[in-house]
Amino acid sequence: MHLRVALLGLLLLTIAPMPHAGGLGQPITIRIVNPGFDERMVEVVDNICRQVVISATLAAESSVRAHVCTRGMNKGDVTIRNTLTGAQQRHADIIDDALLTAP
Repeated sequence: MHLRVALLGLLLLTIAPMPHAGGLGQPITIRIVNPGFDERMVEVVDNICRQVVISATLAAESSVRAHVCTRGMNKGDVTIRNTLTGAQQRHADIIDDALLTAP
């Protein structure tokens, strides 16, 4: 009986650190860059956690950081919208410290 409990405990310890295949991974940090000479009003939507993570005006030649959720292989998925022009870009499979240009 004690051997079974010990083996079960060992099995649980080896499985515990493994993330659930459909679950969320560790959050990553991305940076949204405005390389232009005019300010841009942007909204960044985290497509994994389904929430707006940034809604801000980016000054010319500036950037802003955001933390986003991840799935498999710690890759994120965001959509960046220019709220003035309506232009948007989706960035799937982004990695930590990714630099994304505001539309």
